[in-house]
Amino acid sequence: MPESIEASAPRPAAWNTPWPADELEHVTACPACESVGREMLHQDLVDNVFFAAAGRWSLYRCTHCHSAYLDPRPNEASIGKAYGVYYTHSTDHARGERRAPSGLRALKLALTHGYVNARYGTQRQPASPLGVWVARLSPVRRQKRDAEFRFLPRPSPGQRLLDVGCGNGDYLRHAGDAGWQAVGIDADEKAVDVARRRGLDARLGGIELFADEAECFDAVTLSHVLEHLHDPARLLRAAHRLLKPGGVVFIDTPNIQSCGARRWGVHWRGLETPRHLVIFSRSALIERLHTAGFVRIESKRRTAVRKSMDLASLRMQSGKSPYGREPARLPLTSRIRLWWPSHRIEDDEFLTMLAYKAGR
Repeated sequence: MPESIEASAPRPAAWNTPWPADELEHVTACPACESVGREMLHQDLVDNVFFAAAGRWSLYRCTHCHSAYLDPRPNEASIGKAYGVYYTHSTDHARGERRAPSGLRALKLALTHGYVNARYGTQRQPASPLGVWVARLSPVRRQKRDAEFRFLPRPSPGQRLLDVGCGNGDYLRHAGDAGWQAVGIDADEKAVDVARRRGLDARLGGIELFADEAECFDAVTLSHVLEHLHDPARLLRAAHRLLKPGGVVFIDTPNIQSCGARRWGVHWRGLETPRHLVIFSRSALIERLHTAGFVRIESKRRTAVRKSMDLASLRMQSGKSPYGREPARLPLTSRIRLWWPSHRIEDDEFLTMLAYKAGR
């Protein structure tokens, strides 16, 4: 995470500056299901994640699908102001530029490479074949690696992947290592510039760049994208159109019905006001995918993120940046809760799904 974000401090004066009224729009129906019934969920929300956006905001819960959405919200022409500081504007050093690990860290790296080489077709070194067996014995570590590669199958030669909201290109690197012909798109000029300087195929713009194309990708990935969109249903329809028969879309997005959302309330890391315009419930996202034309949906577990989400939310509750270093650990009661058997999939912090287009 960029040092500038880690060092960010709350700026209440900015929060008390309203978003320009002529740059707001009202939402007449739930963006997740189009129902008009709703109830207030949270009021006076502020940007207590990146401290980049002015204004105080109201989040409503749909009484039909139980998703949540901002009303009013920044319009499409002004939403870019909320991204003045964002994590996709920087990148870690490339793997080759890092100091070679030694000792236990070197062993862990070799085991990790052994697993991802076998599962995803990468050729990373150093690698140990024991990594496959270690991954079987450590579901949490395996889950982290699978999430990095977005749970996708290994590609056949020449298969193409589109990463929507590619940011600085971190995932494009993983996808390329796995053998995908990967293309990324993002509306953030700073992020695209970072990705291009890394030698990646990143293009400035949204899904409209492929408005005249169809059935040209084998996979489309939407990692923490839907919650940022004014019309997420339109993107899901476009992803379906762009996929070849039998193709797959990967989705990862915050779950408004998660344990963390209930526990932390206005301090839950997943809210990220006002950049997150709509936060889906599990049932609403599944219904939207079916409506968009997808025929088979697989849900994946992301229990490994519970600790980081809780710690970020605790820091926010303390009035600090979620990317800071204090508090450094969760209270004992919270750590014990993490040791408890995993919650139901409906309680996971993220909704993580693979949805397939029908084959010919």
